[in-house]
Amino acid sequence: MKMARESIKLDPQNATAHCWLAIVHFFRRENELFMTEASRALALTPNDAETLANIGHYIAFSGEFERGCELMSQAIALNPLHAGWYHFAFARRAYDARDYQRALDEIDRINMPEFYWTRFLRICALGQLGDMKGAAQAHEELRERRPNFDPRTEIAKWNAAPGDAEHLVEGWQKAGFLAPDAGA
Repeated sequence: MKMARESIKLDPQNATAHCWLAIVHFFRRENELFMTEASRALALTPNDAETLANIGHYIAFSGEFERGCELMSQAIALNPLHAGWYHFAFARRAYDARDYQRALDEIDRINMPEFYWTRFLRICALGQLGDMKGAAQAHEELRERRPNFDPRTEIAKWNAAPGDAEHLVEGWQKAGFLAPDAGA
């Protein structure tokens, strides 16, 4: 927070600084401040693919999947050689729409095998599809990367909207990794 604010103080027109201040607010669950800073960053550089992608990613994670994907589509149009993580918003939107196979297809496009959320979302989608073998394999890979992974803690950390959080936990439960009424 201190560094992001200092960056803006040094250059109030720096869109990257506003983008990162927005992200800090996102993780602090200061959603109105997140949206304010995100809007500033986008207004300052409406055609910067990286700013569009970063803001779109976090907007999607906050449960505004359509708006997040709209920004991500703009980012992809501006940067056809984009990083795989640009597809995370689309995977999240597909999962939210209960199109679990599409979510898996988008997860495959992310190409970030070390990022634990890729495995977590895969487990949830496979659980929703009843693919216990696939979910067990993804769970094993997740545990190799994050031995103490706790889905509820991660969902809370990533500021998921309540309905979205419940839907993710439901997929995790259907995959057989958390009793329906158990805590984290």
